[in-house]
Amino acid sequence: MNQEISLERILFDVIMFFDRNKRLIISMTLFAIIGVFLFQKLKPSFYETTAIATSGISEYVGIEISEDDDMRNQRMAINLINDLQIDVDKKDYEALTKKLTNLSIESASQIKFIEAEPILRQDKDEKFHNTSDFQINLLVRDANIIEDIQLGLEDYFENNKYIAEYWFEFKEGNEDLKKAIEDEIEDLQSFRDELITKESLTGISNSSNYLASNNEETIANEIIILEESKRKIERDIKLIKPLSFSKPFTQTTVAEREVLVWGSAIGFLSFILSIIIAIIREVKQKSLKKQNK
Repeated sequence: MNQEISLERILFDVIMFFDRNKRLIISMTLFAIIGVFLFQKLKPSFYETTAIATSGISEYVGIEISEDDDMRNQRMAINLINDLQIDVDKKDYEALTKKLTNLSIESASQIKFIEAEPILRQDKDEKFHNTSDFQINLLVRDANIIEDIQLGLEDYFENNKYIAEYWFEFKEGNEDLKKAIEDEIEDLQSFRDELITKESLTGISNSSNYLASNNEETIANEIIILEESKRKIERDIKLIKPLSFSKPFTQTTVAEREVLVWGSAIGFLSFILSIIIAIIREVKQKSLKKQNK
């Protein structure tokens, strides 16, 4: 019975406390929420987008594939992109335009954040492995420069002297290999044609005919293998670039302001703060009343 009366008394005191201080609590909470809302609306907006890319740098340089990698190692490409954030943090936009050469200083100043991170896959043993792709996260103040940044990144990789030299050697070596394969295919085709001609013009035994047919089939198989190797080389020359985008940056038009998140957080903190202030005020008022008595 006493417990019920005690709980009722506590509940009554709490209700009366909020009733006495409702103006303070409501006004502080609303003021903070409105303040955050106005600040978020008036401050410069920013646009967030991501892209998925791959690089052939390790293919040119000859970086060995480790046990934890599926394909090409992308660490060097990731480091090159993350190096741009150093200039962004220092607000050294002139240095940034020397790397992203198609951007003006004004456009470069609109970059708020740029970062590359590896894309990992998990195997059945819950072990993570690198893949040949990586993700680029971009935050800008002007959505109109997103496409320019993507083009600038491609130029940034292709114009890098270290990469350009290896890329040239990679293409040159593959072109030479392609030419050697074409010559080999031509020689095999000529040899096969000679066998067919001899077979048709010369009377040969069944055993000789069998050997000739086997030789023709072997040569045909070798030609097919060489043709496949040639197509792979042509594909590598065309597709293994210093930087390629499998998923370009999304041309977003929706600004990221985070009004709801910040408004809720600040509103809650203001509510707690207003209660603390109200408690302090009531304690002081009671203390003054006791002193006056």
